[in-house]
Amino acid sequence: MKKKVLLLLALVMLFIPINANAIINTDSSYIVMESTTNRILEGNNLNKQFLVASTAKIMTAITAIENYQLNEEIKVTKTDTLEVGSKVYLKENEVLTRKDLLYALMLRSANDAASALSFNNSEIFIRQMNELAKKIGMKNSIFENASGLDEREYNLSTAYDMALLSSYASKNEIFKAIASAHSYSCKTNMSDYSWVNKHRLVKNDDAFVWGKTGYTKKSRRILVSNYKLDNKDLIIVTINDSNDWNHHRNLASNTANYNFVNIFKKGVYNTKLDVNYYLYVREDITIPLKNHEKENVNLIFKLYHDYAILEVYLNNNLIMKKNIEVYDKESFDLDLIIFDF
Repeated sequence: MKKKVLLLLALVMLFIPINANAIINTDSSYIVMESTTNRILEGNNLNKQFLVASTAKIMTAITAIENYQLNEEIKVTKTDTLEVGSKVYLKENEVLTRKDLLYALMLRSANDAASALSFNNSEIFIRQMNELAKKIGMKNSIFENASGLDEREYNLSTAYDMALLSSYASKNEIFKAIASAHSYSCKTNMSDYSWVNKHRLVKNDDAFVWGKTGYTKKSRRILVSNYKLDNKDLIIVTINDSNDWNHHRNLASNTANYNFVNIFKKGVYNTKLDVNYYLYVREDITIPLKNHEKENVNLIFKLYHDYAILEVYLNNNLIMKKNIEVYDKESFDLDLIIFDF
C-alpha cells in the first residue's frame, strides 16, 4: 500500500423543497453505508425524499442527548398523554428522567415519550433537530415533529440522509447504549415500567447492534439497522420495504465487492517529532475497499499542540476524518508497547 504519513432553522431548513409525491410513500429506497467512512456500498433512490415515520426518533434521541441532561426529571403533561399511535401510556403529572424517556423512545417508539422529550414539540427543540441535521450534512431533510407522526406535519428525509444520521448517532456511546438495549425497566412516582426492544434483529442477532423501526399508513415500513461483525460496521436503511427484516440480513452479508482492509493497527505510537504526547489508536482502523484501491490510500496525521487528527484519502479524495487520542509523554503509564511512527 502506498501510505503517506504526514504531520501536519431555525427556518433556513424550511426552504428545502418538499416533494409532493412523498406525502405518501409509493416508491422504495435502500442504502448500505459503511459507518467508519460513510462510504456507500449499495443503494437505490438514495436522495429521493420520503416520509420517515418513527425513524425520525433517532434525530429526537441524539438531539436530546447532546443538548440536555439525562438525569433531569421531566413531568408528563396532558398533551403528552394525548399523542396517538405507538406509546407507553405515560400518565399526566408522572415524573421520569430524560434517560427513562429515551429508552421508551428508542425501544418502544413511544410517541408520548417523544412529546415529553421535545417539550410538546416545542419550537426550540424542533429547531435544534434541524440545526443538527444541517450540521451532519442532511441536505434533503426537514423535521417538523419529534415523533414521526404524519397526520399534522411531515418529517421528510432520504435513505442517504438517514444513513448519515445513523452513522453520526452510532458514534455517541450514550445513544448506542440506549438504542442497543434489549430491555429496560424503571420506576416512577406513579408506575413501574418494563420495556422490550421492538427491533427483532437487535433482539435475536448479536451482529445487529441497534436499530429503529418505523411505520405509518403514509410512510409504510421504514427500518434502520446498525450491523457490526468482525471488521464490518454497516448502517442499513430501507424505506417502504415489506420484507425489510430479511432484506437487512441479506444486505448485511452481501458486501462481496468490498474487502474490509485494516489500514492502521491499534497501539501507542511515538511520532519522534516535536510534540509532547504519544498517539493512541484504540482500535484497528478498517475501511471498505474494492480490488486494487488499497494502493491508492494515503494517511495524513495532523499533529497540533494537544490533539491529533487522522485523515484518510482514497485517490486524493478525503474519505474519513478521525480524532486520535493522545497521551502526555511524561504522565504516560499505560502498560503498552510503544511503536515508532
